[in-house]
Amino acid sequence: MDLFDQPPRIVRARADLAVWDAGEGEPVLVLHGFPDVPVGLRPLVERLVEQGFRAIVPALPGYSPSGPVDDYRTSAVAGDMIAVLDALGLERCAVIGHDWGGLVAYDLGADHADRIRRIAALAVPHPAGFSVRRRELAEQKTAAYAWILAFSSDAPALATDPSWLAQVHAEWSPGFERAEWPLVLAALARPEVGLAIHRWYHDDLTATSQTGDVLVPALVLHGSADGCIGSACYTEIAGRFAAGLELEQVAGVGHWLHIERPDEIADRIVRFLRTD
Repeated sequence: MDLFDQPPRIVRARADLAVWDAGEGEPVLVLHGFPDVPVGLRPLVERLVEQGFRAIVPALPGYSPSGPVDDYRTSAVAGDMIAVLDALGLERCAVIGHDWGGLVAYDLGADHADRIRRIAALAVPHPAGFSVRRRELAEQKTAAYAWILAFSSDAPALATDPSWLAQVHAEWSPGFERAEWPLVLAALARPEVGLAIHRWYHDDLTATSQTGDVLVPALVLHGSADGCIGSACYTEIAGRFAAGLELEQVAGVGHWLHIERPDEIADRIVRFLRTD
């Protein structure tokens, strides 16, 4: 049976969080981004389980069937993920995060290093890298969607609009077709999810606190054809990784590099996770 055909476990954090759990061995928290949901991570999760890992896959707060919260800053959501580890009886684990999930991973590595062994972030830099977006016009253009989702009165409806989401997907990973995309769209279609997505962007862009230095070893992978976040955003982040950074650009792939090249990316992550 497919993991995501099974009912999730419900874990109490600031809200009830849905968590899927598969495999045995070293635990790895696997966090989705936007526009995505846990089922969109299926290719990566399957490969982790095949390689002997235990994949723990929550629906992030506000993404049904997880409940909403009153603060979507990534530092607050990182606290929810610690509550997931507590509920599962896990003292420490590794974290893999894509997009928003990667930003949560950075906060976990900065604020909860005693609970996190390593982090792998996909298609998103440490937030310090976004300073480039305020200086370069090309990066400002790719960031326009974030400001719309944060501040437009139409943002909740836009975030659930299948036509707009299809345009986002085509722009961020040109020419890429995803088998899970219809399931992702169906999961994003709920109005309450659109409101949560709006709040994720609003709370992030209005936050007064900043993500600190990551205190555990980190792997950061990004695609050369990513239409969401350009390569320039990764040029000034090395100093924010006190325990070491492996930063790699993957040629010819876009924002969903872990699904566009599932074997290659999963193998690279597994090598990193197994490094002593």
